[in-house]
Amino acid sequence: MIRTTLQLFIAAFVLYSCASSKKVGTPLSYDPPGSTNTKSKPITYQEKGSFTIGDVTANNEFDGARLNGFSQLNDSVYRINIEPENAPINMSPWYSFKLKSEIPKEIYIHLKYKDGRHRYYPDVSKDGIKWSAIDSTAITVWPEDSAVLKLNLDKEYLWVSAQELRTSSYNAAFVEDISKSALVTKHLIGQSKKGVDMNALEIGLGKKKPLLIVISRQHPPEVTGYMAMQSFVGELLSESDLSKEFRKEFGIIIVPMLNPDGVDNGHWRHNTGGVDLNRDWQFYNQPEIDQFQKYIHERVKELNMKVVLGLDFHSTHEDLLYTFNEETYSSEKGVVKKWVQQLKAAFPDESITEEDGGSASPVSKNWFLQEFKAEGVTYEVGDDTPRDFIKEKGKVSAQLFMKLLIDKHHE
Repeated sequence: MIRTTLQLFIAAFVLYSCASSKKVGTPLSYDPPGSTNTKSKPITYQEKGSFTIGDVTANNEFDGARLNGFSQLNDSVYRINIEPENAPINMSPWYSFKLKSEIPKEIYIHLKYKDGRHRYYPDVSKDGIKWSAIDSTAITVWPEDSAVLKLNLDKEYLWVSAQELRTSSYNAAFVEDISKSALVTKHLIGQSKKGVDMNALEIGLGKKKPLLIVISRQHPPEVTGYMAMQSFVGELLSESDLSKEFRKEFGIIIVPMLNPDGVDNGHWRHNTGGVDLNRDWQFYNQPEIDQFQKYIHERVKELNMKVVLGLDFHSTHEDLLYTFNEETYSSEKGVVKKWVQQLKAAFPDESITEEDGGSASPVSKNWFLQEFKAEGVTYEVGDDTPRDFIKEKGKVSAQLFMKLLIDKHHE
């Protein structure tokens, strides 16, 4: 192990010495300057293909890929450039590519970021379906704009990705599977800029019923939030007495993937309009948000329903809930404060942080409040949260939510 660590350190030192002397500036804040200008901006598409140097081939010809350049630094060290779709942009550099070698060998990959710094711990796969985290001794992260991976290659492709791939085709299969239930109606609400269908899952809609709205994947890399949403939805559709009672009393609308273009193009943050969709909820400049808001307004008006809560699943460095403060939406009026406390009690060994997300910015949580006087919450799931725990947490979250909403409805 000492020898492996030393080799990795030496390779990293070589890379750092070879790198440009130009430094990346102070990390951008969560909201880059001008982030509320949601009119479309130019983006740069990555060149797709197989790129071979000697015995080693790098490939980005698949949905969700991100690789913007491939070069060799010395006999065992290669560089992969990772660049955003445009800038300024949130510090969420996504990468995903495949590598193989005609001669089995150990190599080092220098991930060189432009306008970003390393965030996601790499996952690897031999088929793009089953994933595992890279060994901790095989990665070194530099504090500014680089990471170095040690990989063993052979003639079969090795997939390397910031997170598991959950593309629009994966989501379409998820939607079709859920739609097999007699409880669910699939409704096409529109298409993305690139023509990908955006579907809503409708459950138990009815005249004057209170309505729960669940959305996910506004930001392409945020896979753990998507996984939690899947588990949450699965519990809403379960055959438990609680779920049956909830579906009888409440309508549910779920839109699992609001940014399919960004997901499929391997974007760090934006749609193909070059915009953070979760900053467009007062402007409707982007078709994904505009079509969603029109659809919700039509359904609410048609059935005279009352939106009671909007839940938006995301991912970040830790498990974090953005809520309203007491002045904006009191705990007596809503259920989210109680839900957070119950979550903390259900998972006492888990760090669950709650923050006041404000109410003025043009994000989904605030849209629910401004448009429908409904409670909203942004549910951020940690990037590295164990996947089995995400499933359990999504299930328990749904159970607690349903019970609280039912009790509130009966007051």
